[in-house]
Amino acid sequence: MKKLSALYIVSVLLLTLSPSHVHAKNYSVCTVEIPGGMTKDKEGPQPLFNFYQEVIKRISDKTGHTFELQFAPSLRCQNLFFKREIDIIWPYIISGEADRFKEAGYTFLPIYSMPIIMGGYYIFTREEDPVAHKIADLEGKSVVSARGYGIPIELEKSTKITKSITNGNELIPPMLLGKRVDAGIIQTGWVPTLREQGLLEGLHHGEVIDFWGGSFTFYPDEEGVELMNSFSNTILELVTEGKYRDMMTGAPYYIPNY
Repeated sequence: MKKLSALYIVSVLLLTLSPSHVHAKNYSVCTVEIPGGMTKDKEGPQPLFNFYQEVIKRISDKTGHTFELQFAPSLRCQNLFFKREIDIIWPYIISGEADRFKEAGYTFLPIYSMPIIMGGYYIFTREEDPVAHKIADLEGKSVVSARGYGIPIELEKSTKITKSITNGNELIPPMLLGKRVDAGIIQTGWVPTLREQGLLEGLHHGEVIDFWGGSFTFYPDEEGVELMNSFSNTILELVTEGKYRDMMTGAPYYIPNY
């Protein structure tokens, strides 16, 4: 009888400690193509995509959840998320500024797992023109940025700068070199690819401005908090195992110094 009782207790403990798939769900994830980091056709280096797959595999093994990844332009991912048509965006710029979300017409502030990548913006100008070190240097000038990739807050609020949008970061250098605009705002993650393509010849820039962090993004409800914790814990596992830095080597963004 004691032996049976002991076996029963062990069985209960195993069931308790094993991943429960009873409440397993399928979640939709939206991401953008990032040259040199993550592309739909998997051309070139894929450090961000490989990191994503490792995180998802570990979470799926623990929880039974499945995750369906789709690629879309950055602004579309954002709109789908805030319309609650997809569950997770990654990687998404972390922001605690509620006013910025309200101004965009969004009704809630998202929550994030621990940061995965970091970046910012460069102000590009023609080599024959002065280097622009800050947004204030652009007053009275025309500036272009890529749709869906955001702009520094100071630029967003400025009424002394003429702003325009183009459909891709690769279109900004030709506009600058063709003297259609005075300056271009490009996220740091795109610079290595544009440089490899020879598109930045004849242009220069100052220091990184408006530094930001990016991560997995979730709804601010009980389910979202549970997912956020799962993702943060899994990322922390990879950090403590030393795999995070190895997997992210060569990613087209700064990597937090974990």
